[in-house]
Amino acid sequence: MNRLGFMSYIYMGLSAEEMAQEASRHGFGFVQLDPRQKLQLMDDEPFSPLRAERVRTLFASFGIELIGLSGYTNLMNPDLAKREQKLQQLEKLIDLCPAYGTRYILTETGSLHPGGTWRDTPENRTEEAWEQLVRTVDRLRTRAVKNGAVLILEGFVCNVLSTGGQAVRLLNELGTEGIGFVMDPFNYMTREDLTDQESAMKRLFDQLAPYCPLAHAKDTLYAEDGTFTTPRVGAGKSDWAVYAKYVHDRLPNVPLILEHAEPQEVTECLELVRHAFRQAEELGPSGQAAASREGAGG
Repeated sequence: MNRLGFMSYIYMGLSAEEMAQEASRHGFGFVQLDPRQKLQLMDDEPFSPLRAERVRTLFASFGIELIGLSGYTNLMNPDLAKREQKLQQLEKLIDLCPAYGTRYILTETGSLHPGGTWRDTPENRTEEAWEQLVRTVDRLRTRAVKNGAVLILEGFVCNVLSTGGQAVRLLNELGTEGIGFVMDPFNYMTREDLTDQESAMKRLFDQLAPYCPLAHAKDTLYAEDGTFTTPRVGAGKSDWAVYAKYVHDRLPNVPLILEHAEPQEVTECLELVRHAFRQAEELGPSGQAAASREGAGG
């Protein structure tokens, strides 16, 4: 199966060394790290290249590669002053990619909703919002290219970039230099998609797989009131047998990064993920991913 990694948010509150020790115990080979976290290592200088090199070296000593930086922020923050402040901070993180030894820096695209990044609003669906997003992504990817990096975007159903089709449109408008996506179908799933996950995931992999150097491992859940969340693996309605099949067949060399789990949930999540991949391997490349639905998430 794909080699596994983790998001540093899983071990919030631990030092970088404690985090690396725990991750190594679980067999993780990669970390997607947010440099803004307190790591008990030059935390008063979060944008220091020296700190970056020390963090990278520490993880490497435990056999863990720093595969990407979490630079998540609301690129569409309706407060323009705050938006600019966060964009400048993200640019500082982009500049640190070489010191961290990674080419990849990730962010969501965000929402114009005044109540927060994860809430939708009709304004997100306007051409004006799209044009703002394109300009911002172009600015950030230009900075990334100067640093030998790639801006990796993470779509979300409540954000301006909410569908695989929009991701393709963005590439058509800006080209592929300095831009990529994370394979994270959990973020894109509508209620209707959950009723036919085979088709939904095939569509998303057809659209995005060539541009995805990373994949995420979590789940999809809609509450009765329609609230959309992406909890840990096994806590939602995603069919992990389907997802594992597509990752196994289409992205076999891409690191699979676990997120949205608590430290005490990591073992169970990894068991579910490994079970799903065993199913995928048994089906083989010509098998039907939907043939076995049991056991892995939802």
